[in-house]
Amino acid sequence: MTKTLKCDKPVDLDEARKAKGLPRRKRDDPKATAYELRIRVPTEFQGVMGRKKLSRTVFARNKREELRARIAEFEEDANRMLEDRTTGVGIGAQDVSPLSPATPFGEYVERYIALRSNGAIGRQTLANERRYAEYLREVIGLIPLRDLTAMDVERCLLQVPEISRRWANERVEEWKRKREQAVREGNRRKKKPLGSPRVAGPDMQHKILKFCREILNDALDRELVQKNVAKARFLSKNFKKSRPLIDPLMEEDAARFLHEVKALPLSPFKVACLALFSSGMRPEEALALKMGGVNVGGVPSARITGSLEHGTAEIVEYTKSDSSYRTVPIDDYTSREIGRWIEEKSRRLRAMGIRPGPSTPLVGELDKPLTYNVFKKQWQRFVEKVGFEGVRPYALRHTFATINLARGENIKTISVILGHASPSYTLDLYVGYIPSTSRELSNRYVSRLESLPQAA
Repeated sequence: MTKTLKCDKPVDLDEARKAKGLPRRKRDDPKATAYELRIRVPTEFQGVMGRKKLSRTVFARNKREELRARIAEFEEDANRMLEDRTTGVGIGAQDVSPLSPATPFGEYVERYIALRSNGAIGRQTLANERRYAEYLREVIGLIPLRDLTAMDVERCLLQVPEISRRWANERVEEWKRKREQAVREGNRRKKKPLGSPRVAGPDMQHKILKFCREILNDALDRELVQKNVAKARFLSKNFKKSRPLIDPLMEEDAARFLHEVKALPLSPFKVACLALFSSGMRPEEALALKMGGVNVGGVPSARITGSLEHGTAEIVEYTKSDSSYRTVPIDDYTSREIGRWIEEKSRRLRAMGIRPGPSTPLVGELDKPLTYNVFKKQWQRFVEKVGFEGVRPYALRHTFATINLARGENIKTISVILGHASPSYTLDLYVGYIPSTSRELSNRYVSRLESLPQAA
């Protein structure tokens, strides 16, 4: 087996935690030292592996023998994984026609996804990429790789809302036909009225653009194209940066929304909404909160250690070195409501013979967390009822960030609470909501100096 992936210099986790004033991690052998091993995946294999780096935490008593053995084992596992995912699957496989610059872009997209569907990415990511591919194939799928231009990419992105609206209307018509067919067959059970179709907007456009860049990067590595025409420098201002949709509530709307949430009866849904509103955490993080991770006494806070995987009730734990692994403050009202819910849920679980513990999911009726799909349905019903139709759960996160930044809160503090990798990302994302102070800055600066006593 060719040794393609090699480990970087090990990081001593015990020294790093000691420098931060944190205790050592738990281990079976107290004399062993904890190390983090990292392998940076080359660009040409990132599409296959589904990530840019691999990491593993190991314990070793000495560097000369045990640590070297752990590194060799890690490298062997990583290279075996790479070999398994590149042997006879997807792009370049022998059972398909060879790729060339004349290969249609739509065909290349299909084979790129087929390559990544062997376990390199999760089910939800795979489903999202297939949805992005539908838009790409609809508009530019027949264009050969060598003839694809930045104008073609922009044309596809600009048609995303129109295509989405057409597909949504087709789905609504199909649902209507099925309902009429059911009525003719004698099924007269009352059904909920059909809601207005959802249309893709800027958020979907930028996700498709990011996916298109990944595909063309892969084609560039295989020397099938001369340049990645989806990169920012080839596009117009509308698509210079692939940033997420920012849709915060204004202060008056946010106050009214909070009032409506407080009026809800005590339930897992109310707890999740309050956690979202008061701390700016992601919706999937709020659904993954645990009963032992919320401090309702003293200084109220919530410890975020993972997120709920979409479509399942499984919680994916964050690594402790991840910026998303954090403790966030919560307000007193949210703390009291969460405390009430913990008492109520504990009483219900004990009545059913289930013993609650610190790892019991907070947001959920029993010992399983509320799934994202169930939460999303409850959210849709709630926002339509209170007059906030079209507001996403993620809007509460943006509301938390924009209002606090507009009020002059420190951007470093907001960045840490949101779980961003760096304050520069937070600044780039919300720069339009930070008030400008340049107008009177010079006057304040000179006035401050003039107010100081003169030296003798």
